Amino acid sequence: MTRYLAVDLGARKTGLAWCGATHLVEALDVVPTAQLSQAIRRWVTDLEIDVLVYGLPLRAGKLAGAAKKVRREARLMAAQFELPVEFVDETGTTDEAMQRPGSKGLDARAAALILQRYLDQGPWRPERKTNG
Repeated sequence: MTRYLAVDLGARKTGLAWCGATHLVEALDVVPTAQLSQAIRRWVTDLEIDVLVYGLPLRAGKLAGAAKKVRREARLMAAQFELPVEFVDETGTTDEAMQRPGSKGLDARAAALILQRYLDQGPWRPERKTNG
């Protein structure tokens, strides 16, 4: 069964979350964005990740200014780790994460919401289109 690693990319900090075969999403970690490659390497190896899922910043359904940077970073990581990358609208995930308690950092909780949103859209369905 497919294992996913979600990334909530930020300028200084990045949140990570994952899920495995059960599709129970778990917030993992908040890492300095400058160390993201090392963190992804660790989790991809430790958790045997199959797919990267990045939150894509949209405004009114259109790509926001940071979206190009997110896409570029996501594609670099996908190439580096030889994994497919998917994108999902991250609108409102940080605000929603602020309302949810948890022992993991805010950005990791936002990454968990990004991954849950992605799973709710049915990534395993062949007709699903990647919006990246």
